[in-house]
Amino acid sequence: MSKRSEKEARENADLVALLAPALAATALLSYFQYRALKKQFLSGANVKRIDDPEAHMPILAISTLGIVLVLGGLYAFAVWAFKGHAVFIPAVALSAYAVWLLIKRLLAAQAACLLGVVVDQHAGAITFPTLFPALRTVRLAEVAQLTREDGNKLLLAGEFGSYVLRFSDKRRRDECIHLLRSRSGARMLPEVE
Repeated sequence: MSKRSEKEARENADLVALLAPALAATALLSYFQYRALKKQFLSGANVKRIDDPEAHMPILAISTLGIVLVLGGLYAFAVWAFKGHAVFIPAVALSAYAVWLLIKRLLAAQAACLLGVVVDQHAGAITFPTLFPALRTVRLAEVAQLTREDGNKLLLAGEFGSYVLRFSDKRRRDECIHLLRSRSGARMLPEVE
């Protein structure tokens, strides 16, 4: 193995050693936020949950990558500031606070993906994960139209705008359609596949 390859391997190992604890900590914090969301949204007999983390993998991947990049950027900035640029140390502290606020939002997005789609028949609302904000709640009475799209997608439309809910399979999508149609007055358009 050449010296360059050995150096790159050491640098990669150092990077993994730095990122692994950060990712473990964010996973743990995300799990605690998920438990809080579970207590908030999954209380009652008329609440149905469609958990499908596989369908929300893009949000999970973007939020995890965002956490890694933000922590890496803050680390690089802090190292630079503490190596002879002491005038920027207050900026590091301010950056750390901004990073914490951003990480809290990304952790909330991860927790929302773990929660999945929640239909509360009693309250008449559907709650589903998005990236920013982490959760979106729409009243079932406001859903004017449901459309199946591209196999595993469901389009909700109404006065609130429109949202596409993605599921990993048609069974989960159809379960959500059944829950929504049983409570809302939404009309179902023919399937577009």
